[in-house]
Amino acid sequence: MRCVKKVSIVTPFYPPDPGGIAVHVHELANRLTKLGVRCQVISCFKGFCSSSFHEKVNEKLEVIRVVSATPIHFPETMKSFRIPFYSTLIRDELLSFDPDVIHLHGHHYPISWLIAFDQKMKNIPKILTMHGMYALNPYQEGGKSVVEGIFNQSLLRVLLKKINGIIALTPTMAKYISKYTDRPIFVIPNGVDLELFQKNLKKKYEYRNEFDLPQDKKIVLFRGRFNYVKGIVEYTYVAALLSRLRKGLYFLAVGDGSYSQFVKEMFEKYIDGCVMSWTPYEHLHKLYIASDIYVLPSKWEALPITLIEAMASELVIVATGISTIVDVLRDYPKKVLIERSTVRDLFNGIKKALLLNQYDYIDRNKLYKYDWKQIIGKIYRLYCIVSSRC
Repeated sequence: MRCVKKVSIVTPFYPPDPGGIAVHVHELANRLTKLGVRCQVISCFKGFCSSSFHEKVNEKLEVIRVVSATPIHFPETMKSFRIPFYSTLIRDELLSFDPDVIHLHGHHYPISWLIAFDQKMKNIPKILTMHGMYALNPYQEGGKSVVEGIFNQSLLRVLLKKINGIIALTPTMAKYISKYTDRPIFVIPNGVDLELFQKNLKKKYEYRNEFDLPQDKKIVLFRGRFNYVKGIVEYTYVAALLSRLRKGLYFLAVGDGSYSQFVKEMFEKYIDGCVMSWTPYEHLHKLYIASDIYVLPSKWEALPITLIEAMASELVIVATGISTIVDVLRDYPKKVLIERSTVRDLFNGIKKALLLNQYDYIDRNKLYKYDWKQIIGKIYRLYCIVSSRC
């Protein structure tokens, strides 16, 4: 089996961008370099500078940010649709790096299409990580739309013919993509630094003091984009209702987005709690461990890293019972699945969660598959397999 020494990672998002893809790729690149692999990250940059720019992080990692545009903002999910100004510069950078494998992230994004279809790179093995399924219509259960159905039957089918191996984050996602390709599919989930969470579980009250949170209340945490898809509106209304009806609860809303002003005004007037912007990544585990209940009332999801972070913190989880979330929580005992992301269902879900035993036993061996130490090994072995076959 061939030893892989250089990998080009292509992604629409990279820190300081928030969100699951950015975090996933950041961890992937840094952990590959610790294995001795040289990495080149090519990402989209949404800004006003006139050209792409380079950042040499260390001897093993370079980040190239491609200037991109977002031509439309409707529907809401298109706000993150970045179209890079693809030029010979990017092609030349890739070819001069001469990677053993190109790892593309996200099938919805033009930067993946452009590089996959570039004939000058047709002989370089390519892996695609699917970070979602349907994602276009925020008002349709699961995000499904006729337009995306047409996209899947046309462009996606052709794109997948250019790919040598596909990573699906969950079994449900693997089943979804198998309808459009006969390429090999490997189920490898998102991950967290499990050891970091586990060794700090006893510091709950220390972390509450650090974030100036109450020591004597049940803390309910929402973390994610403040948009319709994530259910922030429903969470905010439920937080207002429970703040009026029950004592001893404290609500956190951590993130940012199009509903930020609404969330801040509601918290200021009606909710016992506070709103925080995105927490720096290195301190994120503290906020989870400081909490008691994690709420994920999304209309749809792929495999949210926040869910794994909540499990690593051994929180009680209230989440919408959509397919990919059910995949992740199947063996996790401290959970309440709600049927839909509505105020009524979420209200009842949090009430049930308050009755669960906070100290139920968690089999940490079942969480180990979400540890980056496991995941990076599986991804690297996949690189070696694919590059050996091509």
